[in-house]
Amino acid sequence: MSINDIDLSGELLQALYKDSLVITIPEKSIAEEVKAPGPPLQYLGNNSKRFVILVNYPEQLHLPDEAFTFLANLLKACQLNAADVAIVNLAKQAISLPELRFQLEPSVILSFGDNSLNAELPATTQLVAEKTNDFGYMLAPPIETLNQVSDTVKPFKKKLWDGILQLIQS
Repeated sequence: MSINDIDLSGELLQALYKDSLVITIPEKSIAEEVKAPGPPLQYLGNNSKRFVILVNYPEQLHLPDEAFTFLANLLKACQLNAADVAIVNLAKQAISLPELRFQLEPSVILSFGDNSLNAELPATTQLVAEKTNDFGYMLAPPIETLNQVSDTVKPFKKKLWDGILQLIQS
């Protein structure tokens, strides 16, 4: 009988290898990162294109009419509408990026103004479209800044437009 033919029982193997030489840590999935999902997110729209828009309006349920009109016009120019997106007001609900990803499964995240999730996104520069393995995203100034009629805002609107097109076409 050679050494390659020795049959070891499960108990014997467990006793021999109780301290593993290699410790493996499995990658976390989104479902593991969100251990106990909170209440369902409140958002405006149907999220049919998995395009999430983050806003921060403490005094509003979702967003003011002027901001909604600006977004509706922007979406229309991109051949999208309010049913294609999920507009999430982060001022009204506390949520982490893993929980947002778990509940809405975004392919694109567009974040307007300062909010709690900006720190969790890898981007640091506004109006630059970025990609991860799972989703595209872009940080943008507050909608009120972009919704002005002046020549100083036009370059920002152009960057916003170009970034959104880059995100939805890739």
